[in-house]
Amino acid sequence: MCEDKYFLDEADEAIFTNVNLIMADRILTGMRLRVKNGVLAALEVDEPGTLPADGKNLRIVDCEGLYLAPGFVDQHCHGGAGGRFVENPRAATAFHLRHGTTSVMATFSNRPTVAGMRDGISAIADFYFSDDPLAAAVSGIHMEGPFLSPDFGASKEWSIAPDVEMALEFQHLARGMRSIWSVAPELPGCFEICHALRTSGEEHLPRFLVGHSAASYEEIMALLPLGLGAATHCTNATGRSIEPTRFGGTREFGVDETVWLTDAISAEVIPDYYGVHVRPKMLELILKIKGDERVIIVTDCTGATSAVPDSVPAEFNTDQLDVRFNDRGRLSGSQLTMDRAARNMRRHTGASLVSIFRMAALNPARFIGIDDTVGSIEIGKRANLVLVDEDLNLHGVWLDGHEVARPGGQI
Repeated sequence: MCEDKYFLDEADEAIFTNVNLIMADRILTGMRLRVKNGVLAALEVDEPGTLPADGKNLRIVDCEGLYLAPGFVDQHCHGGAGGRFVENPRAATAFHLRHGTTSVMATFSNRPTVAGMRDGISAIADFYFSDDPLAAAVSGIHMEGPFLSPDFGASKEWSIAPDVEMALEFQHLARGMRSIWSVAPELPGCFEICHALRTSGEEHLPRFLVGHSAASYEEIMALLPLGLGAATHCTNATGRSIEPTRFGGTREFGVDETVWLTDAISAEVIPDYYGVHVRPKMLELILKIKGDERVIIVTDCTGATSAVPDSVPAEFNTDQLDVRFNDRGRLSGSQLTMDRAARNMRRHTGASLVSIFRMAALNPARFIGIDDTVGSIEIGKRANLVLVDEDLNLHGVWLDGHEVARPGGQI
């Protein structure tokens, strides 16, 4: 066993055979994949009778004709069954790792006090910089707040007006982690905090998403040179700068329309089972407009089950309901894992396996700035892998070449 109970093996080398490899642009057959010291080392012709012997330092993984793909990259995940990242980052990481998320941006949640926000950021940073082997699955921090519009979102009352000094303090508490920030460009001072964060001398320049916002096209465009390149959970918690509309019965141009129009902005989507966050036809529309190179699948997971309000249709099977509501009945994130989100996206849109993993691995890796090491099966990248079937049921997870243990053999 490895030093941590979450891993099954300690072999330095592995060969994945009898497998379909989901590459960035195609499915590759007739090849096997060699992993060495946690890195994708070689693609080899999978000729019968040419495998070396299985041993202590070499594991032969017979994939039984299933699909080997890059591990999921979730850039928007607040926590899991064990709690939120701002409270228990190790438990949240472990939960999602077992569901195939090998790279996660631990997502900050607005807190009722500034002291609580400081503590949450520090908890994530402490875990990220620890020697815990699970910390290798954390890629940085997503600051979804606190500089968001007080008019949108389940925790809108905890939003804070943009403040440069506070933004730099929060960045300092993150201690050099990669960061992405959801912001509302229409708020006075938003441009100033984005500029300050980008010019503060950090090794990894932060990137920005427009979210919880009613910004105009012009206000969003002003942040593109500062690194705005995505939209937080598209079609959720967004509005228009002119509301009500100027002419009755017409539609103004708002945040979502700006995202759809602008090639430089990718769209996060939360594909839950019933299309509560994004209606299935809306997912089809977004994918048609943006293409699979500019859609990013996320979970926005906020934890375990919650009470179901009366607004949920009676015909919904609560066993399939993978969204969450807060104690006021507001939609408040999800119970999704990335494997489930990917399955939902495929069911709602009919996207190919190649497209699904582009949206659930490579695209977020590119936005975060870690696609040189994760997000696709390429020689020299980290051996972060998932084994799935045609329906995206999960059969195995590897982090840096080590197989992740699954309780009872189940995800």
